[in-house]
Amino acid sequence: MEEDNIQITELFGAKCGKDWSRFFIGTIRRETDATGNQVVYGNIKVLDGYIAAQAVNQDVLGSRLDELVKMVLDYGLHSDAGVTSKIADMNCFLN
Repeated sequence: MEEDNIQITELFGAKCGKDWSRFFIGTIRRETDATGNQVVYGNIKVLDGYIAAQAVNQDVLGSRLDELVKMVLDYGLHSDAGVTSKIADMNCFLN
């Protein structure tokens, strides 16, 4: 029997405040750590960059990603040249 090559991706959103015009969608990934606890990772493209966070559940993850969106849009988080490091052939801003 031939196996289907299907990959399911869970979409997740983050927004800045109550303004739905500042809403962004990305993906989340769920894993189990070495102690058996669930960990949820989120990655969302905001303007010309990405925000990423991890949490113990999607509610906490959503709050963290909402705060990061606000920091990018209202406080210029990604506008600071800061320090970058190359991780997996991608320049990552360290803050």
